[in-house]
Amino acid sequence: MALNGALVFDSVTHAFDTRPENEKGRYAHQMNEANFDLQWSHMPDPYRIPRDRYFRAFDAETIFSAIFLESDTDLACYHQVPAFGVFHQYSPMAVALEIKKQYPNRMYCYGAVSPLEGRKAIEDLEQQVEDWGIIGVKMYPVDFVDGELKSFSMDDQEQVYPVLERCRELGVKTVAIHKSLPLGGAPMDAFRPGDVDYAAIDFPDLNFEIVHGGFAFLEETASQIHRLPNVYINLEANTMWLASQPLRFAHMLGTLLREGGPHKVWWGTGAMFVHPAPLLDAFENFSFAQELQEGLGYPELTDDLKRKILGENFARVHGIDLDAAAEAIKGDGVEKLRAERRPRPWAGIWGSD
Repeated sequence: MALNGALVFDSVTHAFDTRPENEKGRYAHQMNEANFDLQWSHMPDPYRIPRDRYFRAFDAETIFSAIFLESDTDLACYHQVPAFGVFHQYSPMAVALEIKKQYPNRMYCYGAVSPLEGRKAIEDLEQQVEDWGIIGVKMYPVDFVDGELKSFSMDDQEQVYPVLERCRELGVKTVAIHKSLPLGGAPMDAFRPGDVDYAAIDFPDLNFEIVHGGFAFLEETASQIHRLPNVYINLEANTMWLASQPLRFAHMLGTLLREGGPHKVWWGTGAMFVHPAPLLDAFENFSFAQELQEGLGYPELTDDLKRKILGENFARVHGIDLDAAAEAIKGDGVEKLRAERRPRPWAGIWGSD
């Protein structure tokens, strides 16, 4: 726990398989290199992963340690990544399921589907609901299909709407769509967030989560969460600015809070994309300068508002009782392990070195 006992719920975590043999093409290599460069340039020592340790299949032990033992994160949501034509498996669900088996009350799961795959997307969704008990589903707006880079728009009534209708029928209430950060060297158009409006309007009983919302297209994204009651922002990747560009983070978060209000933004780090510990530490001490509040209308970043961002907002939308969740994780061994000795950052990749 952080911030005077606030429960921390990281709404995006992964276990990337960044090995070259997992790449299917040049976009995969660009993604791997871009993600490596981002964590290296934005993370302070000792939280950066050097090149000779980065390109690996990150396992459950490493991910569990980084999230739950090396930081104050209490609960996490794992995202499978639907870049099926780019990698063989980029964020394999097997890692989350291994953690969930040992600590069932700490890890939640989002499945992943690609509407570009037609009927298979619906079959995958059905399987993931039945086998994994997912609480949401992740989509990427581009992928390689039969060797060709293709994209879809969230207003596509032939490819996307059947998937959304099946989500509704299966009780999957939250659809996360990756925006703002392009897939390697892919064209940027598919990563603009405006198409989410149509799906949100046509499916008012579903929640639409813009992942990386505000990393780019900030004003447009802020307008979306102001206008549309069922659109939310996941701060994954944006939070790395806390460690490297705090004024940029202030402008992004302040704009989203000013336009969307205190209930629309979710904490997310993307671990193992970056290490969660320095970001949580920075956020605990973060505030908007008085001139930003007076000159730009940013709200005061109170402890109550921070608690909403760190976990309450995500839990509310997903129907998770945080008091019950906190009670459920008592005595599961994590607090004892933390108390014994906090491991070094990225302990799982260093071993006994």
